[in-house]
Amino acid sequence: MIWYAIPSLLTTSFFLAAAQWRWTRSAPRREKAAYWVLTAIGWAVGVLLYLFPRLPGPSEFVDFLFERLGTMLINRGQAGT
Repeated sequence: MIWYAIPSLLTTSFFLAAAQWRWTRSAPRREKAAYWVLTAIGWAVGVLLYLFPRLPGPSEFVDFLFERLGTMLINRGQAGT
């Protein structure tokens, strides 16, 4: 693996955050916190996708969460009969 991608991802996130610095100075405290938390989450997701490129996407996660509920609703209502 090429490990310089993770620091470069951090650097890119830092430059994007620095570009928004003028906005974050005048923003309310909650918006600042939300901005920085979302930036950190985005960086963490980028690192995870770099380390584990075969991670399932959001649609697979929703399918995993609601598969049983959908099956129950379809079978209970006898849909398609």
